[in-house]
Amino acid sequence: MKACLSRRHFLETTAAAGAASVFGPAGRLFAAQGPALHEPGRRKVIVVQFGGGLRCSESIDPEGRELIPRLWNEMVPEGALFTNMRVEHRVVHPNSTGSMMTGHWEWDDIDWSRPVSHPTIFEIYRRARRAPDTSAWAFVYASILAKTGESLAGGYGPSFGANIVEPPTIPRASSAEMDRLMSNAAAEGTELAGREAAAACAELARTSSRISLSGLRSRVANRFVSEEYEAWKSGKGTTSHDAFLTDGALSCMRVFAPDVMAIDYGEIDCAHYGSWSRYVEAIRRTDELTARVLRAVRELPAYRGNTLMLILPDHGRELDGNGRWGFVHHSDFYTDRGADEGCRRVWMLAIGPGLQAGVKIDRAVPITTVAATALEFLGLDASRGAAESVLGLCGS
Repeated sequence: MKACLSRRHFLETTAAAGAASVFGPAGRLFAAQGPALHEPGRRKVIVVQFGGGLRCSESIDPEGRELIPRLWNEMVPEGALFTNMRVEHRVVHPNSTGSMMTGHWEWDDIDWSRPVSHPTIFEIYRRARRAPDTSAWAFVYASILAKTGESLAGGYGPSFGANIVEPPTIPRASSAEMDRLMSNAAAEGTELAGREAAAACAELARTSSRISLSGLRSRVANRFVSEEYEAWKSGKGTTSHDAFLTDGALSCMRVFAPDVMAIDYGEIDCAHYGSWSRYVEAIRRTDELTARVLRAVRELPAYRGNTLMLILPDHGRELDGNGRWGFVHHSDFYTDRGADEGCRRVWMLAIGPGLQAGVKIDRAVPITTVAATALEFLGLDASRGAAESVLGLCGS
């Protein structure tokens, strides 16, 4: 759990340092050697997670729709909305994410250092199509998701896995210094002091950061991510993890045009600190970043008209009420205690060619249907025993 706690601390400190400025893309250094590796018209899948745990009451339910204006007003009318996706397993980020990627409930424990047990979407696609590693990418918000792109299944594994991109991290000493800067600014109590401290924190986050390249499968992938990171490090924009992942994913789409891609956002998990305003801010930010991805799908020739997007939270958060944590938590990691309907009911929006626009499906559907749904669109089958595809429920 150390990595998860460190990530949360980073989210808290960088949010204080102005992480909400997410709209300007960072510069790009990487230059593709030759044309992007894709065939015009080949089908593609992108899975986008409103990760970190999001309740329906702050999203698709009537009282929450104002927090997701892009998704609710622009995307939902164009896709099929599943209003009762179910998380009937341990309510933890890697467990939910890994289960989506394979179609089976993964990890009965919280040992996320080992790969998932069943073949992932990425592995099945790459092995069946003999596709290079640059055809499959997962942009994940923390190292706890690093093994959701490969499995222990026979005949699969790292040689068919996705390239895993994690955001930069900072050492504990930098985190402590950021705490000190923000505390001093708060004690001074002026707007100027707050702005200056935030700027100093952002600069410290960049200069002291480092990035893991351990999840990359080839030299070309390593070079691409290294140059993306250096561009971010020398920039002046946001230090938001999720914005970093978005910029990297969009650049990857332009350079490699991957056929299977996942973008797993996670800053909504700042809710663990008990700040409603930061929770809401992160939801709005995720909504805007998701809209950027959809805009690229519509604009880039390699994706236009041939791409299925599946958008959903990894799980929910606890309901409000006496004796409950409410939005602050999403059950006990070790015992699953507290995993109520707020945790277990989420939603999924499917947008793509051949899907009926504006349809809503209220029947209960497990989140594990993601794998078979994505693979059916690609003309492939999920592994034996996986949850079934739901494409047939939303076809035109």
